[in-house]
Amino acid sequence: MASSLTSSLLYSLLLIPVGCTIDNGLKGHADDNGPGDSDTGYSPDTSDTEDGVCGAPNLDCPDVGVDETCEAEAHVGTFTPIIEWKNETIGDAYATPVVARLVDTNGDGALTSADIPAVVVANSAGVMTAMAGDDGHVLWSAGSLGGEPMTPAIGDLDGDGWPEVVGSGATTTAAYHGRDGSVYWNGRAYVGGKSPQCGAVGIYDLDGDGAPEVVIGGEVIEGTTGRKLSQGPGDGSGNSAYSPFGVAADIDQDGIQEVVVGNALYHKDGTLIWNNGQSDGFVAVADFDADPRGEIVVTNTGSVRLQDDDGTVLWSRPGVMGSTSGPPTVADFDGDGEPEIGVAGHNVYMVFETDGSTKWSIRVQDESSGFTGSSVFDFEGDGAAEVVYADENDLYVLDGATGAVKLKEPEHSSATCSEYPAVADVDNDGHAEIIYTSSAYSGPEKGVRVVGDADDSWMPARPVWNEHAYAITNVNDDGSIPAAPVTNWLSYNNFRSGDLAAATGGALSDALPVAGDICIEECSSGRVRVVVAVGNQGTAELPAGVAISAYAITGASPIYLQTQYVPDPIGSGLSSTGIEFDLNIADLPHKAVEFVADDDDGRGAITECNEDNNVLVLSEGLCD
Repeated sequence: MASSLTSSLLYSLLLIPVGCTIDNGLKGHADDNGPGDSDTGYSPDTSDTEDGVCGAPNLDCPDVGVDETCEAEAHVGTFTPIIEWKNETIGDAYATPVVARLVDTNGDGALTSADIPAVVVANSAGVMTAMAGDDGHVLWSAGSLGGEPMTPAIGDLDGDGWPEVVGSGATTTAAYHGRDGSVYWNGRAYVGGKSPQCGAVGIYDLDGDGAPEVVIGGEVIEGTTGRKLSQGPGDGSGNSAYSPFGVAADIDQDGIQEVVVGNALYHKDGTLIWNNGQSDGFVAVADFDADPRGEIVVTNTGSVRLQDDDGTVLWSRPGVMGSTSGPPTVADFDGDGEPEIGVAGHNVYMVFETDGSTKWSIRVQDESSGFTGSSVFDFEGDGAAEVVYADENDLYVLDGATGAVKLKEPEHSSATCSEYPAVADVDNDGHAEIIYTSSAYSGPEKGVRVVGDADDSWMPARPVWNEHAYAITNVNDDGSIPAAPVTNWLSYNNFRSGDLAAATGGALSDALPVAGDICIEECSSGRVRVVVAVGNQGTAELPAGVAISAYAITGASPIYLQTQYVPDPIGSGLSSTGIEFDLNIADLPHKAVEFVADDDDGRGAITECNEDNNVLVLSEGLCD
């Protein structure tokens, strides 16, 4: 049997030739083996297969070479923040804003990267409002969750391509259709061990079956119905009376995510894995000891501690922040390649080194809750992250290495719960924005404000920040929840951070699609299979979770077909294993398909040195 490579499937279709030998062959029939190996780098697989059936692909990793110009220093942006828009009509709000594409804003009948993301906020009365990310006008308002509700979460609960929004408060826990705010399901009040005020909802696919669950404290809820599935120990709260949090991660790397609270780990059904006998608390998950399993940062009543994957306490700083401490944030604050921990407490914000020693601290104003959160983002692309934080009076952006104040925006007021400003590209301009809430407490401000850079020079950010316990790999850019998410700490090693790449000292990665084989053996049944890999021609490692999407080429705009994700980091000059796309010929009106690496409809744009080589077009040979 001849290889299914056709004469029209040429490496000349690549924007950058890779000059490597690829043996990714899907076995099948074709009239022509295509160009010789010396022209294309292919080593056709000619093993026999049954007529009409594609054989199993050999998904080897091709070499792609290195573009040494990726060693050039990355452009460093300016820091000239301005308030781009505000909406005070939604009233007082002191919950974390969440962001995702929810509404078909361009009217094409689908949810794509062309649609403007929505900002969703639960106000202090328990009403949720979705606002357009480009100007803040109200898209919809819904619900009456009860006073001081939790931070909501966004995720596609039923896999229909349209995300839902889940909120909870003293009155009810409910899910709403993201496209119009209509009720998806309405449950009952949260019945965990603590009051729901100031807590946060989480959405995860705990068993990897493609149907996400909702997690609130120790409670696990069926995502499509609102039915309670289990109640585990703990609430993931650092407060003695309220603020349950929904957090999950595959701590032990067994392929299944566990529910994480401050002193325990347990399965979806509530079965306890371990309880270390410590106090419960707010948590963050990251890697602090360079093994594959995750460590857990816990904050509670002014204390901070680090626990190993089995619950063993690695270090503890009791009472270091006074009487209160908020949900922790993890990132490389200073560009040294090691994770640091940022925590807000009673009138103080502190950053701790990997070993628990204090890196820096500054005084802030929080006499109310004393347990606000924070986020982290490298706005200027200089390899060191900034801390984004809001107290009762001001919005701050702080230098991650020193704590120096880079922004103190006074147009803010808050009674404070556990909220923090989110960071996302809310207006599709290719740059990050800061989104924060206000309530008339120390001043007249209320509602939502969005801060951007006057020079449009801030680094790219994702169009999604879907929950309080945000981690990059826990949600896709389209709002879908991965059934088997790439482990965040093995790729990015941050938590409540939007940075898509660690500091690389000027070296940059460079994603590009690499052509493999086409199997035309099943054309008669209306299918064609194509193998495409993601290569990295940059000088820095390409992080795991990079997306590659397929689009049908039409007479107008390309039509989105599907997205897949690279599960592991890709070294310089190397590529992923071949990724097989099983396509329906009926979806290819011009028998042409476009593959886009690092696609914005997928995981989100990474920072790379060449944005002009992300597209591969296969325009002939697809079942002619």
